[in-house]
Amino acid sequence: MLRSEPPSTSHQPVANGLITVQELLPCFRDWLATQRDEAKALTLLRALADESLKVAGSKDPQQLEFDALDLAQACDWPERDDFDAASKKIKSANLEKYLSSRTAGLEAYFAQRGVQHALRICKRSPSGRHRAQWSLESYSLVPPVATVDAQRDNEPVDAGLGTDGPQIEYEYAAAGTVRPSWLARPLLGNGWFRTKSLRGLLFVCTGLAPMVCVAGLVATVWLMLFVRRPVTTGDLALLVFAGGLSWVLWNSLRSLWWLLADRIIPVADVLLGWSEAPAQLESFKDGNARIIGLVRYSATCPVCAAAVELRYGEGQEGRRLFGCCVEAPQEHVFTFDRVTRRGRRVR
Repeated sequence: MLRSEPPSTSHQPVANGLITVQELLPCFRDWLATQRDEAKALTLLRALADESLKVAGSKDPQQLEFDALDLAQACDWPERDDFDAASKKIKSANLEKYLSSRTAGLEAYFAQRGVQHALRICKRSPSGRHRAQWSLESYSLVPPVATVDAQRDNEPVDAGLGTDGPQIEYEYAAAGTVRPSWLARPLLGNGWFRTKSLRGLLFVCTGLAPMVCVAGLVATVWLMLFVRRPVTTGDLALLVFAGGLSWVLWNSLRSLWWLLADRIIPVADVLLGWSEAPAQLESFKDGNARIIGLVRYSATCPVCAAAVELRYGEGQEGRRLFGCCVEAPQEHVFTFDRVTRRGRRVR
């Protein structure tokens, strides 16, 4: 059953000195609003944050706990009257894995706003027939001094070079902060557009136009087979031009397909502002709307401190993006994960 009690205006003290959940919930909800995926876990976390905010001032800690049926009702799912079905659906959503895989971005979001605490998911599984309870709890971003000293004492001489080598964290520039060029502004506007819009229709046309051109070139070459005359230099020039143009158009079509299938592709420099660093074109959802926008994933090389850019691999990895150091792109190479925004050294 959904909680509707109004939140209290006074903050409750916490025994371990942490900031209360009530104080962190607005920042947590703002972070959830920046997530652009379609996972069920995101819907559940938003519902959990909203319901927690309603009763955050309650003196009863159990008011901050919600079972599967409470969360299903808050999400307005069809399973809101069937506890077993709701519990199974929430279990498949894997809330803990969703939040833990995005810990780096979550903690950076809180730290940028001057908060040294963050929220994490907490599941309490009572024994017997009692239902599992979900809640949010606060934790400190700064480890205790004793822990820091212990880590420093046990730290190896070659810090950062473990069994997997150096690791990096990618910084993210959201859509709207990367400036497109004047050539791309009619399509991208301020750096993003909805697919179900006039610009979205123009984007579809940019994919259909190469297909029409390729079909026209194929038809032209096929019709030339029926022309009974000696081959001229003009015919050879047309064949070379048609082959080169077809290759360019095919690359364009392939990039559009990879954008829809892989959600992210590097963007050509001609579509970026003159002073902009290399960026990417990303497809994500904002509510029910599909959005395509200019974003930037960047990092600093932990080996030589140069900039790291996203590039496609070679051979069997030709469709996979890697973080490559601009000073040593063949040696300082890192994996790229757009969800965790982390990467490890590729040997």
